Amino acid sequence: MNLEIVDPASFQTFKDLKATPGIEITPEDPSFCSARCYPVLINGQLKGAIVFPVVKGYPKNKTELIASQNIKKALSVKVEDYLEVEIL
Repeated sequence: MNLEIVDPASFQTFKDLKATPGIEITPEDPSFCSARCYPVLINGQLKGAIVFPVVKGYPKNKTELIASQNIKKALSVKVEDYLEVEIL
């Protein structure tokens, strides 16, 4: 799920997080991008991870959220809903 960070305080937190090592994902196929992941709790209910793709030109205010379940269905999330993402 794509996540756009709109709150200035949250943007600073995510910027600081991106500066830490995290869990690195290196694809076997070099045509795919690598990424760094960080465990999170989404809306206080669903464990998942933030994934920062290491792609030149990737928007600084966007990231990816993944979980073992479909996030939109599990949390009844619609486009433009706000999510609380707690870094674990």
